[in-house]
Amino acid sequence: MTNSIFFTWNEIQTVTRGKWLLEPTGPGATCVLDDSRKVQRGALFMAIVGELADGHNYLGQAAKAGAGCVCVQREPNAETMTVLQENSCGCLLVENSLRAFQLIANANRRRYPHLPLLAVTGSCGKTSTKEMCAAVLSARWPDKVLKTEGNTNNHFGVPRNLLRINEDTAAAVIEAGSNHPGEIAALGEIIEPVSSVITCIGAAHLEFFKDFNGVAEEKGDILEASSPDGVAIIPADCAGLDILKRHAGNRRIITFGLSDKADVQSIYGGITEGGYRLTLIRHDTGEQASFVWSIGGEAQAGNAAAAAAAGIAFGLSLVEVSKGLKNCSLPGARMAQSDVDGIHWVNDAYNANPSSMLASLKWFQEVSKDAPRRYVVIGDMLELGESSSKSHRDILETALQLFAKPTDKVVTVGPIFAVHSRELGVECYGNVEEAASRKYEEGSWVFLKASLGTALYKLVPSK
Repeated sequence: MTNSIFFTWNEIQTVTRGKWLLEPTGPGATCVLDDSRKVQRGALFMAIVGELADGHNYLGQAAKAGAGCVCVQREPNAETMTVLQENSCGCLLVENSLRAFQLIANANRRRYPHLPLLAVTGSCGKTSTKEMCAAVLSARWPDKVLKTEGNTNNHFGVPRNLLRINEDTAAAVIEAGSNHPGEIAALGEIIEPVSSVITCIGAAHLEFFKDFNGVAEEKGDILEASSPDGVAIIPADCAGLDILKRHAGNRRIITFGLSDKADVQSIYGGITEGGYRLTLIRHDTGEQASFVWSIGGEAQAGNAAAAAAAGIAFGLSLVEVSKGLKNCSLPGARMAQSDVDGIHWVNDAYNANPSSMLASLKWFQEVSKDAPRRYVVIGDMLELGESSSKSHRDILETALQLFAKPTDKVVTVGPIFAVHSRELGVECYGNVEEAASRKYEEGSWVFLKASLGTALYKLVPSK
């Protein structure tokens, strides 16, 4: 970041409707952030009250690091005010500092009203689809596509990503997640996307959304937040489809999927030399593109269709789309593969619901078909509400069907799976600490899938 002015202090006050407790010096903020460890000279530090930390406890640290101003939702004590004054640091009092952070981020987004900005949400596949959409748009705008970084798709993370938009940004892909009703609507107001993708409607967070219709109502809010001239990109076949279409209103709709009912169809060709074969078909024009890429599995092929539809929404051809997808790779623990002490680990344990669990199991069955021995280690799926027990039973029975060879073994981790595992005679462990004691034969492939809270990722040994 440079020391140029990002927002003037007057703009900050106007956007946040704040009150100066200490007026800052200088023309304005060089950047806006909520992490005191990253403060640089002239920054506006947002003191946000989070689940794990309260930014108000770091006001003095921010001032000493050179912050030009701090934004607070409660008045600092006399000692802290003295530190702020001694370091020539302003102090702005607002009603809610998180909301102020979001309003500033939205103000930055509004500086670029013609920016092709795509929002991505859904019950599963959000991050994979986000990466694919960014790769597709990069075929048109190389090195100028901004995308959500890491797992920053909530009310804290979305503003951080919107604040990264600048004059060099040619397009943006912003991921939005939620686990409670109303969160997508709130994020949509901040993002103001041109067009939006809903990856799927599945059994995620049913503890709060109650049923699939509740999920569809929540995810559909991103469509209403999109530009009236934008495109609603939705699955051709999913629960709550009528609800999504209602949320889309009069916007153009592009459907995607694996069947020929979709406007943009993806046909998964499976493993081939150099990767996995994929064919995309645009049914309104008859255009087709067939290519080999590095991401396996039918579910990911469906995500590719969503990304292709997004590319079409922003005027790209399938040739450009395929060029982008061929260059796509997935970050973090998404199907991350590693070899440690003669064992091949496949770590997909960053989240899980019935839809993503089923997709991952099918993918692993395909890519590991030549493995001498396979272990499928699945952990509890959290926040499924009343459907939890049945969902775990169904997934366990499916895993036993998919991995039924004498050299296959299914193992479960967590108390929810344990109930059904005992009934079905499946090896089970109450938690990840117990599961860590298990040993695997050299040459084995070990697959891990669970909700992040189950901490199954800890089973992967360090190299």
